[in-house]
Amino acid sequence: MFRRRRRVDVVAPELGTPHGLLTVDSMFRDSMWSPQGVETVVHEYGVHATVDPATMRLVGLRADPRVLPFETCPSAADNVDLLLGEPMRTLRARVIRLVVGTDGCTHLNDALRALAEVPVLVDQLVTTGRID
Repeated sequence: MFRRRRRVDVVAPELGTPHGLLTVDSMFRDSMWSPQGVETVVHEYGVHATVDPATMRLVGLRADPRVLPFETCPSAADNVDLLLGEPMRTLRARVIRLVVGTDGCTHLNDALRALAEVPVLVDQLVTTGRID
């Protein structure tokens, strides 16, 4: 059995902080399970981002390569800065255009595209009064 996991956590600045940045901690993992229930991780990346809540643009980004099957995979993490300044809502399309070929990795690109959901999570924080 194969399984893909994604997690995207958004931490809002303290209420009333005028220039606080949103912090995003995300994880992507592909794993396979043996018939005996033993998990083997095949791909895993962590992604850490900061977002300007006023513009919803990416102002900081770091990829943390964890478990990867090929020697060339970790080098893709060095290219995530190509996305700095991008609006969060456009990341699904922009990642595919900016982090391509040897600059990217299919699994890292998937993890980066998942960050396009950050505005939806922020809307929920606003709705619940956890962020201005």
